[in-house]
Amino acid sequence: MTPALDGLVGAVVAALAGGGSERAMCEAMRPAMEAMLHTPDQPIPAWAYEPWQGEAVGNLLHADPEGRFHVLAVVFPEGTSSGVHHHGCWGVIGYLRGGDEETRYADGSLDEVSRHVWRQGDVTYLLPDEGEGWHRVRNPGPGVGVSVHVLCRLPADHPHAFWDRAAGEVVPFPFVEVAPDRWRATLEVPRSWYGDSMTV
Repeated sequence: MTPALDGLVGAVVAALAGGGSERAMCEAMRPAMEAMLHTPDQPIPAWAYEPWQGEAVGNLLHADPEGRFHVLAVVFPEGTSSGVHHHGCWGVIGYLRGGDEETRYADGSLDEVSRHVWRQGDVTYLLPDEGEGWHRVRNPGPGVGVSVHVLCRLPADHPHAFWDRAAGEVVPFPFVEVAPDRWRATLEVPRSWYGDSMTV
């Protein structure tokens, strides 16, 4: 744990203890996230800036012992995208290096409602209780983008889904640990790809 990361984790614990709406808790976490993003020395360990085999990855920086939240350094190489996906509970995202083009989608219809390019030092939230759980992020470059995500629950328990446009289905998109402390969202194959013959 770096001092900046330790400060962020302490602020998250305090915000959760204080309770309130998802937005109120995220707002309480924001100053510590901003402080970490503006730390002049290295705010997260050097290994956490690295992608996984040239692809996007979430590098686990902290897992709450009580299972309430986790902190990831999410690394997107230039030109990579998350696809359209949904977070089922709150999150705070701070941009540490590079940036992302984020597209938000409406619950239910999945119509595009906004598009914004986030840059180093920016902070945004995921607030599904306000209809802000669906989004897509893409690194437009230049360079590798690194953002710090504070997300509800632990990685294996985080409620995460994917919109498969071709199949017209929402499918599970769980986080899977591909190496120690390195997590990737993994697309589960939709039932429609196999027709009625699929067994589970």
